[in-house]
This record gives sequence, C-alpha cells and structure tokens, in this order.
Amino acid sequence: MLTLVIALVSLVAWAVLVFGVQVAAGVVNLLLAVGATLLVRWWALRA
Repeated sequence: MLTLVIALVSLVAWAVLVFGVQVAAGVVNLLLAVGATLLVRWWALRA
C-alpha cells in the first residue's frame, strides 16, 4: 500500500509541476519515472 501512495503522490506532484509551475525538466522527468515505476511495481506485486 505504501508503494501505491508514494506512486500517486509522485504522479500528482509531476502533474502540478508540468501544468502549474515552470521548473527544470530533470525534476519533472524524475518524478514521472519514479511514479510510473512504483505504480507498475505495485500492480505486479498486488495480491
């Protein structure tokens, strides 16, 4: 469950940074990568 929460927080932060604030591309790409990776990990390991 913690993996899902972290993934969703990361993806929401990514969306806010992409559509709301102008920031460096590295931070945005890192949040997207972490969020997507953790979401896939959660999906693969769910019972």
